[in-house]
Amino acid sequence: MNIWIVTIGSSDVQLDSDNKCREKGRTEKQRSDKIWHYWYEDEVQADCYDIAFEPKQSYKDKDEPYRIEARVLGRVYESSSPKIQQEILSYLTFPLLDNFVGTLKDSAPDAIAVLLTDQSEIFNSNTERRKPKCPYWQDTCTLKPILKEYFQEQFPDANCVWIPLSPASGEKGLDDWNYVLKLVQTNLREQLDSEQIKVDASDKVYVSHQAGTPAISSAVQFVSLAQFRSHVEFLVSNEYNQQTDTISRSTYLGAIQQQEAKALLERHDYSGVRDILGLTGTTPSNDKEKRLKYLLDAGEQWNFAKFQKFKNILVDRKLLSIKNFPWYQSGYESLYLAWIRLEQGSTVDALFHSFRAAEGSVIKWAEKHFSSYLVKDEKYGTQIKISIDEKLPNYFNALSEPNQRKFEQWGKIGLYGDPIYELLRQARPDWKDHPHIRIVWEDAKKERNNSFHKIEGLQESQVFEAWGTQTKQEWKQRILGCLNFIAKEDLPQEFTSLEEASLMFKVHRELEDAIA
Repeated sequence: MNIWIVTIGSSDVQLDSDNKCREKGRTEKQRSDKIWHYWYEDEVQADCYDIAFEPKQSYKDKDEPYRIEARVLGRVYESSSPKIQQEILSYLTFPLLDNFVGTLKDSAPDAIAVLLTDQSEIFNSNTERRKPKCPYWQDTCTLKPILKEYFQEQFPDANCVWIPLSPASGEKGLDDWNYVLKLVQTNLREQLDSEQIKVDASDKVYVSHQAGTPAISSAVQFVSLAQFRSHVEFLVSNEYNQQTDTISRSTYLGAIQQQEAKALLERHDYSGVRDILGLTGTTPSNDKEKRLKYLLDAGEQWNFAKFQKFKNILVDRKLLSIKNFPWYQSGYESLYLAWIRLEQGSTVDALFHSFRAAEGSVIKWAEKHFSSYLVKDEKYGTQIKISIDEKLPNYFNALSEPNQRKFEQWGKIGLYGDPIYELLRQARPDWKDHPHIRIVWEDAKKERNNSFHKIEGLQESQVFEAWGTQTKQEWKQRILGCLNFIAKEDLPQEFTSLEEASLMFKVHRELEDAIA
């Protein structure tokens, strides 16, 4: 179903110029500015607070049509007899609308949504209405019978839907941009839904949006793009040269998409950015789009803490100049994710990912350096074999009594919790001199278990306290220090910041540049 969304301004319905009247065989007394006085009778004028409204030209010229306040013209038409109404219609000219109609003849709309204004509740005092320049007189609501005749003649099969813009008393007027945006958004959607007007994949939505107040014009532009996206085509007409241009929605939509994508990127919503840019479920047509899509795919996996899939996309697609993804990299990615979650105000996630970064890194370290003493158990996961005592003679005795009993009974113990921390302690005695790592198994582990059982959530300060710190910066440096210690034997050099350590930081920065 093709739709034409029309905004009507106070000058969209005009009266014939002097030359046009002459072409139609009218006498001097039958000119638009003369015959108006026969239509604008005393009774109607009294209803218009006895204001002597006169048709005027924008400038003196025989070819210039006459303009009259929209509400007054509508009242005159409505109060006239059928015979006079036909006479009035014969004098009316629709310069902009005629141009649009000519453009749409080959793709006739199935529905026409016409926005009409009515500010009678805003300007409801006699004092205000007695002023000829009051916006009340520019309202287009009374033009509905005239417009109904016009659209019926031009597109007899089209369904006309009337969209009222009628601010209530005490509300802001139609020159307030934020208010008008909400008003247009609500009323347009409600009226189209009530008429069951839908847009399918091959349909178009034509928007002639330059009539009316700037606030209404802007609102229609944004609302139509937001609701109908790629279906929108804008019609821009010039009443003087009788030309109409069609502006593809991409001119506007691209700018809006960019702002939407920036906002989503700031929230690290990579799948949302991909959706906005139309890259989800599609095969990009050029190398730039392909790279952008793959970077967003990688970001999505990183957001889910699926760092192996994150790595695979980076390496397989050759997105960054990395030759490998070392065993310790996932720990730094988890830590950077913890930092982002903290910045987003998600304290529980921040604490979870920070501990996951530390404990997960110790497990990765053990798998790297003690692989011959580990065994995969299908049911219980990776286990430390009791033969570890050959490498670390004090390991068994350092375990708690319950863990010793498990070890003796099964000949192995799970690679998590106390057994994994004890493995690092025994293998790396230099932990005693390290300012950060001891917090992992001394205060932090106990605080982690307590905090994770608090269903009401965590204060930011509690996240810091769990790691024996007081500020964001101290917290960040402590965990970074822990990971640097764990990976020390294999790190070319210690990382001094999360941004330096994380590959996702580099991906995010490239995404910012690409969208900009």
